[in-house]
Amino acid sequence: MASIVIIEDEKILGRQLRNALATAGHELTLAVSGEAGLKAFDSAEPDLALIDLRLPDQSGLDLITTIRDRFPEVMLIMMTAYGSVSTAVEAMRRGASDYLQKPLDLEDVRQRVELALSRGRTERELEYHRTRAASTPDEVVGSDTRIHAIFEQIDNLASANLEPGRRPTILLTGETGTGKGLVARAIHEALGAGPFIELNCTGLPSSLVEEELFGHERGSFTGAVGSRTGLFEAADGGAIFLDEIGHLEMGVQAKFLKVIEEKRVRRLGASRERALDVHVLAATNRVLSEAVDEGEFRADLFHRLAVLNFEIPPLRDRTADIPLLAGRFCREVGQQYQRSNVRIEDSAMRLLRQYPWPGNVRELRNIIERSILLSRTDSITEDILAPMLLGTKRPKNEFALPEGGIHLAELEANLITQALARAKDNRTQAARLLGLTRDQLRYRMEKFGVS
Repeated sequence: MASIVIIEDEKILGRQLRNALATAGHELTLAVSGEAGLKAFDSAEPDLALIDLRLPDQSGLDLITTIRDRFPEVMLIMMTAYGSVSTAVEAMRRGASDYLQKPLDLEDVRQRVELALSRGRTERELEYHRTRAASTPDEVVGSDTRIHAIFEQIDNLASANLEPGRRPTILLTGETGTGKGLVARAIHEALGAGPFIELNCTGLPSSLVEEELFGHERGSFTGAVGSRTGLFEAADGGAIFLDEIGHLEMGVQAKFLKVIEEKRVRRLGASRERALDVHVLAATNRVLSEAVDEGEFRADLFHRLAVLNFEIPPLRDRTADIPLLAGRFCREVGQQYQRSNVRIEDSAMRLLRQYPWPGNVRELRNIIERSILLSRTDSITEDILAPMLLGTKRPKNEFALPEGGIHLAELEANLITQALARAKDNRTQAARLLGLTRDQLRYRMEKFGVS
């Protein structure tokens, strides 16, 4: 779904092109001269333009040069009945992406237009990754049965073969560092891939989130010397992943809700909206239902996001994954530092499996990277890991194990109950008393049935 301007002085041909391209859902604007075409650009804000070589007021080649200078992101296709190799080469040199010879085959035109639009989406995505100072998290999904259950549901969704914009929104929850970003990417690839654009909602000043999401037009504010594609547009035909969605400001939440419901976006300073074909995935370590109760998150947005809601379990509850994840990190980080044969000794692996991993998968990767940098050989030993894992802060209180032993689950449930009572049911305070995060406490409450 794109905005297309047709600049053609033969009115019958222009209408034929409009009708042929409208069947694909595109928005079409007709102009019969170069001047009228430039005026149409200001209102239609096109993604692509079809331009005749000979126009009543100027050459199509000169018009391409003017458009390329003013609207560098628009894809351009030249049309002419007076074709020659030199004309085609000159059109390409001035910025056209393709060249069509009259008389036109309308089916060929449709295919060439779709190809150009696809190329434009790819270029926008590449430009976004070139200019955005952020990297993709290198976390691993793992092989836990609960995660496999998630992908069984995704397989069912994939069998429906829906376009990105018609897919249900997906919300991933879980503690920080559990690998929600890579799960989102794996879900996207399982559904058919395409562009995958990611934004960490805590990584930008709140004043810039709207511009990042929706883009802006030239002159929309001081310093906007050119137009900029927003993340939603860059993700057209694919998916956008909004990490830490729970930290969006209420005002931005309202605009975001409108976008995912209507699948249309308006750039800052623009006069019209653009149709989108985008799948929305989001993640957060907040309990959004509680944020809704506290008035910090919109209830309608929460319900719109959580059409499919998957919780990613913490690493301490899937210790069987640790050898698999550690091995993969050894290969990836080892390759990064030109150490392709790094391995973890058995005694060191036992330490990894015994550690509680408060930082989850992200912490495991950092530990592996630090160990590779500290090791002078290709073996990660217990001596290297122990100072990092066993030197962490321990509780000050020591408990003597009774001779008859204890039931650990009952003890943990009892301590959680005491902490909640002392904190007068304030979960944040109770978690602090137990040395846990709020999410860790919530998980244990559910696990042991503590209300």
